[in-house]
Amino acid sequence: MSLRKEILEVSRSMLIEKGFGKMSMRKIAAAANVSATSIYLHFKNKDELLLALMEDSIAQLAEALSNSINGNGDALYKLETLADTFLRFALERPQEYEIIYMVRPEEMPKFPKDKFQHIRKVYEMLADIIEEGRQQGQLDVDDPLVSAYTLWAQLHGIVSVILSRRLDTRIARDKFIEQAKDQIIQGFITQKTPV
Repeated sequence: MSLRKEILEVSRSMLIEKGFGKMSMRKIAAAANVSATSIYLHFKNKDELLLALMEDSIAQLAEALSNSINGNGDALYKLETLADTFLRFALERPQEYEIIYMVRPEEMPKFPKDKFQHIRKVYEMLADIIEEGRQQGQLDVDDPLVSAYTLWAQLHGIVSVILSRRLDTRIARDKFIEQAKDQIIQGFITQKTPV
């Protein structure tokens, strides 16, 4: 593993466990068992390091989503596949997910506008699939971009319940995930479309 990657891994864990305010380049260096000087060869300050973490996490999510559909299937199949992939990514890689969506904004440096293009591509990919489904008569939506954000918000709700350990212990986790996801997708499907 390269030193840069190791620094990012240590920083990712520290951010989730302690929060941005309690991090320092010195603490990161100590946890990575390197000198602070060596960190500064890769990142000029803590803000730059954290922005690199966000960018890396966003790229990983975008790649997972893009690879999951790979142009195959109709819009409904793609939508279900993307939802499955999003949930799997969030639950199997909670640190990356939390850095993108759950770290409090006031704890993070301001994310530059040009960097938002990466995360916007995820929503735009989803919006394009929803538009495709609308044109095929499978999905009943007015505004594909609003629907993409709505779908994300609902999936994020599922993830948040699980990652925050708020799921009722009487409910099986896998059953909850599958049923919640199916009900969310059903909300976008036209009544005439068989499921």
